[in-house]
Amino acid sequence: MLLPDHETAVDFLNYEAISTTVVELLKENRQRALTIGIHGDWGAGKSSVLKMVQAAMEKDDKVSCLWFNGWTFQGFDDAKTVLIEATIAELCRQRSSMGKVKEIGGRLIKRIDWLKLMRRGTSLAFTLSTGLPSPDVLATVFGNLQQVAGSVKSKTPEEIEAMIKEAASFLKPGEDRSVPEEIHQFREEFAELLDEAKIDQLVVLIDDLDRCLPATAIDTLEAIRLFLFVPKTAFIIGADEGMIEYAVREHFPNLTLASGAVPYARHYLEKLIQVPFRIPALGNQESRSYVTLLLVEALVGDSHAGFNTLLSKARQTLNQPWLGSGVAQADVQAVDASLLPELDGAFLLAQQIGPILADGTKGNPRQIKRFINSLLVRLAIAKARGFANAVNRAVLAKVMLAERFQPDYYEQLADGAMRASDGIVAELHELETSPELGEAERSIKKDAKPSKPVPAPDAAGTTWRDSEWLRRWLKIQPALGALDLRPYVFVARDKRALATLGGVGGLEALIESLIGSEIAVRSVEPQVKALPIPEAEQLFASLRDRVITQGSFTTQPAGFSGLMIIAKHHPRYQKELLTMIAGIDAKALGFWVAKGWDEVLTEAAAIEQKQTLLNGWAAQTDNVPLQKAASRALSPVRKRGT
Repeated sequence: MLLPDHETAVDFLNYEAISTTVVELLKENRQRALTIGIHGDWGAGKSSVLKMVQAAMEKDDKVSCLWFNGWTFQGFDDAKTVLIEATIAELCRQRSSMGKVKEIGGRLIKRIDWLKLMRRGTSLAFTLSTGLPSPDVLATVFGNLQQVAGSVKSKTPEEIEAMIKEAASFLKPGEDRSVPEEIHQFREEFAELLDEAKIDQLVVLIDDLDRCLPATAIDTLEAIRLFLFVPKTAFIIGADEGMIEYAVREHFPNLTLASGAVPYARHYLEKLIQVPFRIPALGNQESRSYVTLLLVEALVGDSHAGFNTLLSKARQTLNQPWLGSGVAQADVQAVDASLLPELDGAFLLAQQIGPILADGTKGNPRQIKRFINSLLVRLAIAKARGFANAVNRAVLAKVMLAERFQPDYYEQLADGAMRASDGIVAELHELETSPELGEAERSIKKDAKPSKPVPAPDAAGTTWRDSEWLRRWLKIQPALGALDLRPYVFVARDKRALATLGGVGGLEALIESLIGSEIAVRSVEPQVKALPIPEAEQLFASLRDRVITQGSFTTQPAGFSGLMIIAKHHPRYQKELLTMIAGIDAKALGFWVAKGWDEVLTEAAAIEQKQTLLNGWAAQTDNVPLQKAASRALSPVRKRGT
């Protein structure tokens, strides 16, 4: 069982203290405009805190709680209007039966459309009171549209009339309108919408803002400040403040360090965020509890009654982590009497690797979870290959700690194991039996007979002996100096052979086929289709990395067809593949990216995401070939809808 790597409302880390405080703050300030920041590094748990707040606030029918993920809309449109439209649309959906909610919402959408029109026409303002706009005026106002289908002047009278009607829908005859006036009117009508919806507070949760490009992040923050920051509204923003500060510096490139760019960026964020919360990194005791919970959850699932009892006890101990009490082994054993050996192994492993994981990951929960997932995947590979009995979970975890946190030393260790006839690394045996470690910390079998010493770089005997990290790693049980490490090195290799791929030469051979010609890709499609989940995940991740590191997307990169084949037969990767493409600047993409999706996408959510992507590419003006290709790809859809 792999651990889900996404936000959750289940509290493993006692973040409920933060979410509860946020909820109380919201309740005490319902009539005010409020912005709250949930800050922390990537993977610290910001999204999970937002989910907990959402779960608590949705219980109150006087509160409307909306979720907005800025990264999802990356590159699709003007981020200001995306946030505003999403907020109004969701609010109207939730309160559609209330009074004039739909009517007011419609007026607000009209104002947004007018602002979009003004953005397309830069600073141009015009009136219909003097007659119809000339083709030259239309060419300016609809500058984005003319690049899709040629010059406005070359359009037929019918097409020009349609465009005039579109313009007229934004302006009343004889009315001149300005952007400041529109913003003022928008804020007043938005406040009216909140009153009509009969809610005491609108709470908008904004997630993943620190994943967005600087322009998108700034546009989203500006939308909050300019349009939506009215009484009875609260915005909770989950973001790494360091990334937002970077976005501010990028947005104001003329500010040099000498003139205070860094302080200005920080002040900008502080001006917007009234109440900041910082999620702390995990310490040693918290990491032990977290790893224990993750391993037990992997064994029994998060709906198991015994697991939920353990979770409750763990959260109690996390209230005072400095006391060092932690989760007791008896508590873990009580989860399920039928799984005592497995539960004991999970507890001991957590005690062994928890502290060094806390140091190596700097207490980052997502990094810890990914380490555990990697461990579980490798155990599954060993089982599929038929040598599960030769791989001990605790030994594999210790080997992986070296691989993850000291790769140079791991390479020496792996090289020594593969060169030895029995897989025993004599230098490691020497280090483990060194008097410096102390008698109590030795765990070498008395009858062990290490193989003949294998020559190794001086670092293994001198520099590494002086390494504090190595000394701590050597103390982790079990000792490795008398063990055959070849199975562990083999299962941890990046270019390892997969169980079901023996006929085509393993993972690396399959990747080589998938980055080859179209014929080569099609030839291995049956093998791709037959892959079990763990191996499909490995293949997708490895091939994705190959594609991304090529760095150029003006023409289709080698391997992209392979990614589409994987997504076709393993639908769980369809949205992930589209998200990868969405994260690339439209200016850097070739027109090839708009084609070929119909054969691949089968999931409704992925098909919808593709349509959103195509609409965004068709609306942008920085990349005309892509714009035209996206418009052509959309045209059959548009015809069916007419």
